[in-house]
Amino acid sequence: MRKLLLLLPTVLFCLTAFAGSAAPGEDEVPFVGGIAFEGNRTLPDGELKDLMRTREPRWIQIADRPRYVRDWLRSDLATLEAHYHRAGFYEVKVVSLGEEDIVYDPETHSVRIRIRIEEGKRRYLRELRILPPPGEREDVLLRALSLIPGEPYDPQAPGVDQLRILRLLQEEGRFSARVGYKTRIIPTPAHAAGDSVDLDYLVERGPSAVLGELRLSGNTLPERLILREMTVNPGEALRLEEILDSKQNLLDTGYFRSVDYVLAPLGQETGAESEQIRLTWFFRERKMRTLETGVGVGTLDGLRLLGGWSHRNVAGSGQRIALNAKLSFKEEGGQRFGLNYERESIDYRFLHIVKLRAYFGLTLFREKDYEQQTGFTSLETRAIRLSAARRVDPFTVMKLREEFDFLYQDILNDALGDAQPRTVTRSLTAVLDRDTRNHYFSPTRGGQSLLSYEIAGGIQGGDHHFHRLQLSSSGHRRAAGGILAARLFLGGVWAYGRSASMQRAGIPDDGVPYEERFYCGGGSTVRGYDDNSLGPRLEPEDFGQNENVPGTDLPVYIKGGRYMIVGNLEWRFPMPLFGRDSFGGVVFLDGGGTWLEPGDLSGNRTFPWQRGEEGDTRRVFYGLGLGFRYLTPLTVIRVDFGIPLQMIAETGGRWHISLGHTF
Repeated sequence: MRKLLLLLPTVLFCLTAFAGSAAPGEDEVPFVGGIAFEGNRTLPDGELKDLMRTREPRWIQIADRPRYVRDWLRSDLATLEAHYHRAGFYEVKVVSLGEEDIVYDPETHSVRIRIRIEEGKRRYLRELRILPPPGEREDVLLRALSLIPGEPYDPQAPGVDQLRILRLLQEEGRFSARVGYKTRIIPTPAHAAGDSVDLDYLVERGPSAVLGELRLSGNTLPERLILREMTVNPGEALRLEEILDSKQNLLDTGYFRSVDYVLAPLGQETGAESEQIRLTWFFRERKMRTLETGVGVGTLDGLRLLGGWSHRNVAGSGQRIALNAKLSFKEEGGQRFGLNYERESIDYRFLHIVKLRAYFGLTLFREKDYEQQTGFTSLETRAIRLSAARRVDPFTVMKLREEFDFLYQDILNDALGDAQPRTVTRSLTAVLDRDTRNHYFSPTRGGQSLLSYEIAGGIQGGDHHFHRLQLSSSGHRRAAGGILAARLFLGGVWAYGRSASMQRAGIPDDGVPYEERFYCGGGSTVRGYDDNSLGPRLEPEDFGQNENVPGTDLPVYIKGGRYMIVGNLEWRFPMPLFGRDSFGGVVFLDGGGTWLEPGDLSGNRTFPWQRGEEGDTRRVFYGLGLGFRYLTPLTVIRVDFGIPLQMIAETGGRWHISLGHTF
């Protein structure tokens, strides 16, 4: 197994190198040797090059050198011209493609590209009006517009702002509203640097709308299951917000691949202030029954086998049930290869009241961890989980989860006859999750922020009493031809009540169980180090002759921390190989660690250039490296090689192989 994991990255990187180093033939498309701009006095070269599909070679070229494609350059010229228009240069000319602009070098089989720009005058917005004046709504409408008097005038902006005004009117229920605009150019002398524009929006508000008729198309599900998610009712006032809420509710049920709607007027009675509207919904349904299987290999979980069955509409009631199983096989620390982890669960979602933007669920699950040396069960958990969630808006969800352990058994040395304590944990968790990413697997913009608070024990009962607070925030944006992604994670857990005041066998002095602590290091936190290898250490005599910490598969010297900080910075860049755009690379810098007390992180343990004391684990650890990505229709295959910047025991880097981006 270990040989396979080491061989896979080597093969992938060899293929990458082969694809990037292949020598071109004489009849192949030439490379791009460089791009030069002339005449761009206002906008810098770097800003313009970032907009182009035609690229210059990089200092470090991992993939094949960029090729010159005439159609791409033609499209780039139109893109640059549109960018200048948005900046207020309505007379701009962007020229290339002439014989004097594309110079071929036969020795390097490449071309140098010159792009000539005549910026011309810059146009500014002098005055903006909405006619007739909307009264109290004028401030709201003006704040929604992108154009501001005194700023450069974008000729495309009035069309966009026209739709924004129309949407605000539809939010009032005026679906027959009309919005137009007209501009007046204020001429200036030919030698002037700019012109001025006056802009008027012409608004016809129209009558308010009433839902006169509701139709459904493309559905096989019973109408009652669909209508219960609607926030619109025939005979009532119709507003855009209610339509969009209904659409989001329908998508949240999981029954549909897509939900669309069409509005059509039914007419307006003479003298009435409102008009009747027909609302027609169009659906593409998902399969109600699904069977899923999967196999995965990674450095964290080893060999994974996954399987599941689900039904989205049990007995026509609109409820959902799912059965899932996961098995993990792994070789740990040179010990036997065998079963490392298993989990079986039954999930039932009931009282699905999406009309209130809420659902309730019941989950029963069993988890087993195995000790690698003997193969005996080291930890078994059986629990019931009750959950509820409510969508605040299209991007934000509030969740509440109660987890009730009814068996939590440590039987590491049961085969040897050693008595081990049985403990249970019962906890309540509240989560606020906001996700604005534009793509789940490979986002290019937006981010995700998650705040959670968990309280265990207290009036819930159980053997452990602790608080846990976690905050995670990530963001993505385009930069230098790729995607710049960053994440920050903060976590803390501390005991209270009986757990803080009394000692129990197999529980640290601070009262927080090992399985509830934070562990750092590995492919999901700080790459370049072994999984869960960073942080406070234990003395062997703390657990007698046992070779492992009870309840975990970690070596005896790993204690885990009560506080954790992790930061990740990645630059993800495209790396087209074999004519496909699914490949990509990444350069990353990770940092983080765990601590028993916040004061353990002092000033001389913060930065990578601060050496500190040899063997000091109360510091921030850093890892630097490169990675390879392959985007499939289902997920992202990730291969990373990290180099530790602070050595603990062994030198050298670590491979990390898994599915999905690190964050």
